[in-house]
Amino acid sequence: MASRPKTLIASVAPLLVAAQNFFKDHAFNQTSFLILLGCFLFMSLLQISTNLANDYFDCKKGADDNRENAPERYVSSGKIEEKQILGVVCGMLILAFFVGLITLIFSSASLWFLPLGIVCISLCLLYTGGPYPLAYNGLGDLFVILFYGFVAVEGTNFFLCSVNSVKYSPNLGSALSVGLIINNLLVVNNYRDCESDAKVGKKTSIVLFGKKFGILLFLVGFLVPVIHGYISGNFLVFSISITSGISLFFIYRSNQLKYANLALSFSALSVLVYAICWLFN
Repeated sequence: MASRPKTLIASVAPLLVAAQNFFKDHAFNQTSFLILLGCFLFMSLLQISTNLANDYFDCKKGADDNRENAPERYVSSGKIEEKQILGVVCGMLILAFFVGLITLIFSSASLWFLPLGIVCISLCLLYTGGPYPLAYNGLGDLFVILFYGFVAVEGTNFFLCSVNSVKYSPNLGSALSVGLIINNLLVVNNYRDCESDAKVGKKTSIVLFGKKFGILLFLVGFLVPVIHGYISGNFLVFSISITSGISLFFIYRSNQLKYANLALSFSALSVLVYAICWLFN
């Protein structure tokens, strides 16, 4: 539960979208499957590590002290010891490094991905830890859009092109759309925690600019993917307007935990539906 399983779809969606964009023009093969598997394992390990590290660092910074309307945090509640969760995080990040390295070597992609991978691993800790944590300084949304969108989608695309000896062709519209729809998961949580975050100095974008900004950010988060789908001829993506609309309905009632959980669930469903819409386009 500490790994926040509802959000793990964020590790799957970029891969599905990148795969659909690539395989609509190229044949699927075993080597491509291994690349996708390596990318999935790398991203999943990083996301789970980030979620566990957030649990630890938020506890140390006191961010959990005033959260009365939020899911249970496992370090602050004492259910997981600090040393235990740090050990798991470090172990998973080391494993992620070797998974990423093996995938990089197997794909024959540029070695410039090695330092990029190290940056990704480091940001798992620096998102809520370190001297300038991104989540505490209004940079959480930018982090999600950049790394879950552009890096994840285009990185997977580049690896697939490299292993198949195909010229790399970017699809930045898809990358931006994936990043935005995944970022809505963060928007839901930050909207719910706005007041408690403000008390401990956690300056999320919603704390800095207000809840109306949060609603605007959420609307942009699913309308841009819908517009991109329309321009690309994928009318299936209009279906995320329904799931995102339901999520928005519950966001306004997220002062109660059950509605906050429903808002997060339907936002996660939007990510899943969006990825499936591209997969079957």
